[in-house]
Amino acid sequence: MKFWKELFKKKTLSGVCFIFLIVILLVGVFADQLAPYKMSYGILPSDLMNRLKPPGTPGHILGTDVSGVDLLSYMIYGARTSVILCVCCTVLSTLISVVLGILSAVLGGVFDLIFQRVVDAFGCIPQMLLLLLLMAMLGNGIPQMIAALAIPAGIGGSRMVRSAAFAVKDSGYCKNSDLLGGGFIWKSVKHVLPNIMPLIIISAAGQLGGVVMMEASMNFLGYGVAPGTPSWGVLITNQGRDHMLDAAWICLVPGIAITLLTFCSCMFGDGVRDILDPRLKGGVGSYSTKKLGKVLEKLKKKEAINT
Repeated sequence: MKFWKELFKKKTLSGVCFIFLIVILLVGVFADQLAPYKMSYGILPSDLMNRLKPPGTPGHILGTDVSGVDLLSYMIYGARTSVILCVCCTVLSTLISVVLGILSAVLGGVFDLIFQRVVDAFGCIPQMLLLLLLMAMLGNGIPQMIAALAIPAGIGGSRMVRSAAFAVKDSGYCKNSDLLGGGFIWKSVKHVLPNIMPLIIISAAGQLGGVVMMEASMNFLGYGVAPGTPSWGVLITNQGRDHMLDAAWICLVPGIAITLLTFCSCMFGDGVRDILDPRLKGGVGSYSTKKLGKVLEKLKKKEAINT
């Protein structure tokens, strides 16, 4: 409860962005109830007599595309695709990062050495090239895209979790746990994981914007969701760029939606980081120059008194 109060009081923009993300989530979940034109057997109804209608047309608030499909309905069902990808990719990549990072830190030795060389190998390959290779092997579709986005991100993010877990592992209470007979699982779950949870939450919140951008980029290159699945990136690729001059709304509407979703995801992630990161809250270890100035003033006063 304290976290939410700080979020909306101290980080108002991040709180507003969080509300926007919740709205997008609800739109995706209740797409069937919100869309003016319902999908039937996975296909949105089209009307060639009403193709390329501009926004504001009666019955089509955002206009229609080249097939006469209502753009508002398409965007609502496209939000479902974005929500599924964002949530699943973030959860899966976070789980991979946490499991591999903690294993590497707690076990150490040969496992840590081999695993870190695997992480180095992944880091040598450009991210977009790696995604294109994985999608070429797996094929188009939401499950394939989730795997292609989450697995490399999870392996790459495990190094940050490993660094934080190493600091906790070398602490006194973890060593005392070893002396008392605590096993590997007990030490990982009881001591390491709770103490690095803020870092995990910060990392997960920051990944949302990246998932949206990568999903749009992959769809733009033709390696995204399965054909026929409503997606904002697919709308820009298949129709938007071909009709930028005569029907610019087909490109602008999903482009603005992707921009807002990415912006809100990044701002919410920044707000979570600022609240949960102890270095941003104040004290000697704070990033705040005001706090550091006060500490320096106190030290100068003590020196003056002592002299």
